[in-house]
Amino acid sequence: MLNVSEIIQTIKQLIDVRVQLVKDEINEQISTLMARLFLLIVMGTVSVLVLFFASFSFAFYLSDLMRSPFKGFMYVALIYVLILVLLYFLKDSRTLVRGFQEVIKAFVFRAKKRVDNEE
Repeated sequence: MLNVSEIIQTIKQLIDVRVQLVKDEINEQISTLMARLFLLIVMGTVSVLVLFFASFSFAFYLSDLMRSPFKGFMYVALIYVLILVLLYFLKDSRTLVRGFQEVIKAFVFRAKKRVDNEE
């Protein structure tokens, strides 16, 4: 005759193992997401620094060409104002917003898709 207490104990162990597997999977997904977000922040910071130094270089170059110390910086500032105005008018563009969303989704959640494809 089957022992009911052994069956209950086996079911409890199976449930515990399943819960642990789900916890491990969630931890792995969260750690992957956090690592990708950290990488995205670092890439953004480096990009800002590159833009900053490139802007200064371009401003000094234009200043040297025009033989005026302030005109180069003024023209670089004007370029940034024009970019800002362009972005202001494009802020409600659904295709632009959707494009950025797709790029970010592809970058941040790409690891999950790769794991699924390998299995």
